[in-house]
Formats: sequence, C-alpha cells, structure tokens
Amino acid sequence: MDKTQKPKPLGVRRNQARWAAVLVLAAMVVLPLICGYAADTGVFNVLDFGARGDGTNNDTVAIQKAIDACASQGGGQVVLPSGKTFLTGALTLHSGMDFHLANGAVLKGSANWRDYGHPGALLFAKDATNITVSGNGILDGNDRAVWQQLADEEAGGDVNKAGWWPESFTGDWWPFDKLPNQPQTHGGRPMMMIFIGCHQVRLHDFTLRNAPSWTLHPIGCEDVVIDSISIHNAWDVPNNDGIDVDHCRNVRIANCFIESADDCIVIKNTPNFAAYGASAHITVTGCTVSSRSTALKVDEIYTPPGARDIVFADCVVFHSNRGLSIQSLDEGDIDNVLFANITVETAFQPQKWWGAAEPIHISHFPRTAKTKLGHVRNIRFSNIICQSENGAFLMGWSSSPLENVALDNVRMEIAKTSNVPGGYYDERPVGVFTNGIFEYKLAGIYARDIDGLALNHVEVNWGKASDKAYGKGLDQKDVKNLEADHVLLRP
Repeated sequence: MDKTQKPKPLGVRRNQARWAAVLVLAAMVVLPLICGYAADTGVFNVLDFGARGDGTNNDTVAIQKAIDACASQGGGQVVLPSGKTFLTGALTLHSGMDFHLANGAVLKGSANWRDYGHPGALLFAKDATNITVSGNGILDGNDRAVWQQLADEEAGGDVNKAGWWPESFTGDWWPFDKLPNQPQTHGGRPMMMIFIGCHQVRLHDFTLRNAPSWTLHPIGCEDVVIDSISIHNAWDVPNNDGIDVDHCRNVRIANCFIESADDCIVIKNTPNFAAYGASAHITVTGCTVSSRSTALKVDEIYTPPGARDIVFADCVVFHSNRGLSIQSLDEGDIDNVLFANITVETAFQPQKWWGAAEPIHISHFPRTAKTKLGHVRNIRFSNIICQSENGAFLMGWSSSPLENVALDNVRMEIAKTSNVPGGYYDERPVGVFTNGIFEYKLAGIYARDIDGLALNHVEVNWGKASDKAYGKGLDQKDVKNLEADHVLLRP
C-alpha cells in the first residue's frame, strides 16, 4: 500500500468484507437457480450467463457457457434476446439444441481472425444430431472489418494494396489446399457457418449478411433443411458464396433469398472432404437469387462417386452474370440434374468475375493434364425463360463428351443491356487445355462435343439483330445424335 495513503477505518474494512462475502454467497445461490430454471424450462438466455450484448465487449465465452449448459442438460433452446448485438468469435453448437436468434437480435462476428480458432466460422458444429438455428434475427459477418484487420497486419493497412490478397479461409476446415493437421501461418477470412458430419440439420427464418468468405457450408451432412433464410452479401467481396452444399445427401433448400458477389447456391464435392462420399438427393426450390458470378450451380466435383439426383426448380434468377450452370473439371461424375420452371436474367460483369452472361452454361474439361475426367450426363433444362446478353453455352470434351443434354421449352431473348463490352466466352476456372476468356461471335446455342442433344420447343430471339457481337442461332461442332422439334433459332 502507498505509505501516503491513509488506511481505511476498521469498520469500513469489515463492511467491505461482509459485502464481498454476501456477493460471493449470492453468486453461489443465484447461479444454480438460473441454471436450474433453464434446465426446467429448456430455455437458456445468454444474458443469464454473462453476455452483455452491447456490440463492443466480446461475448464469446458467455454465449459458449450457455450453449454448453444447454448441451449438459440434454438439449434445449439457447436464446439471443431482442434488441442486443452480441460480438463473438467462433461458437460451437451441440446435438439436440435450437440456437435461436430472436427478432432484433444480432450475432456479429469479430474482426480478428484469431477469434475463430480451430472452427474457422462464426457458428460451427461437428458430428451433431438434431441441430437447429432459428429465429428472425441476424448473423453479421462484419466483412469490412475483417478485411481491414487483415490489411492492417499484412498490407500496411491498405486493403487495395497491389499484389496483396487476404486468404480465403481460416481455421482447420478449409475445402481446398490446407489439411486440418497443417499449421496456418497467416491470417484468413472466416466463414459464417460450418456444419460437418451432422444429421437432422434445420436452418430457418434468420438473415445472414456481410460474409467475409463463404456464408453457409454444410459438409458431409445428412437430412438438411434450409428454409426461408435471407443472405445479403456485398457486391464487391469475392468468395462470399451464399450456400455451398458439400458432400451432403437428402438436402432441401427452399424459399430463400440470396444476393452475393460470388455464387449463390452451389452443389460440390471439395477434395479435403472426400471421405464423406457423394452429393445426392438435393432439391433447391422457390428461391430468388442474384449473383455477380453464378446463381445456381453444380461445381467442383473433385472426387468419385460425384454428384447426382439434383433438382433446381421454381426459382427466379435476376441481375446475375451466369444463371444456371454445371462446371466439371475433375474425376467425379455429374448425373441426373434437372433445372425446371425458372426465369433467368443475366448481363455481362467486369471480367474479374467469372462468367459471360450465359443464362445456361455447361463446361466439361480436365483441370490438369493428369486429371481422369468424369462424366456429365442426363441433364435437362425444362420450362426456362431467359432475358440475357448471351445464349446457352454447352461444351463437352473430345474424349468425354456431354451425354444426353435436353433443352425443353426454353426461350431466350438475347440483347445488349449492360455497358460492359461483350463478344466473348469465359471458360474459367481454366484447365490446362483451355484459354479462359476467348473472343467469339455469340450464338443462341453454342454446342461442342455432345453425344445426345435434344432441343424441344426451343426459341432464340435477338433484341438487336444487327449487333455485330452476335452470330448464329445454333453454333455446333462434334454434336452426335442431335434431335430438334419445334425449334426457332434465328440467326
């Protein structure tokens, strides 16, 4: 003690000691009562576990305590109450729980990548059963702050520094390149939600916004329902995909609204999770989506047995670059894919974004000289209405043509609508045998290396027939077994 400081009177010190003892006793009494009440009701309010919800203090520890208490009681509902903003890093959910964001509640991601640790996402679950995220609240990925924090550490604070690019992922669960047991040597961008090997997953009603990397990434999950969620991501942030369904089966995505600079909904098999097997039995229905890249896609099927039995139906695609797409560069087969009852609006975007305003796009070629390319077969586009700056692009590979592709009741109105110069096709991501972007007169249907192409009730109309960027109604080469019925393809 400072010798110049006068000691407090003995009575005051005794009173302070008594109050300290009272507070300790109160904590010993009240906390069990809170936990007991939560156990009785099955509802675990994060405020009762010390969360402040002021948007400034980090509430990770307090909210994780509520989650763990819920799990210890066999499950229940963890509630983030209305009118609060909870700033956190990674939170790990468990079986048998509903993580509920009340209307007006915000769960906001920390700007510091270190706060996401091993999970690498704002919400994380692994090997959980019967897990739900619900409510009308908001998950905010805090994208601008994440990028700025990384720039402060790695680029002298300049997010636009030439040659600098923040790593697309952080944590242990990268879909590409880094394996879980490999150390991370520098910072990266967290995803917003990663669920791995989970069963009976239910995600509904909440909003996600400002994702710094992929937004929602279920991996190797079974029996998944994603219903009535909204995703609002920035139009200038790459890698902020909406929903990436990876090695999952029995998935239903319905009634969602997604706007994102990168792909909106993608079915994929990434290489780091090959042990989880095929992607299969997946429906995407009643969704409205807008993307600066691709709206609805099957892509990156790295490993056998591949992806099959997939339906995209009753959707609206607007203000997008590519509309409906299958991209195959790897060993996994893509079988039995149906796009039905969809309206598509596309226009050219600056070339930093992959795509060339195609409303319908299939590309199939090897990623490397050593790639043993799989098959793309039994693909149907039915009842599709397109307003676009380009036509359909269907490109197989000479030694592995597309098989059994059908356009049934498809109408395309093709006209120049944007101020971005067109007159090119885009094969990115490129393989060793392709050129990436190449200039070409755009066709109503560009078809290469296909065995079995059926055109039934297909119509191509040109908004400006004199536009020099456009060419043939059907530009085809090495197409076998071409069938056409009620086809109007104006040059």
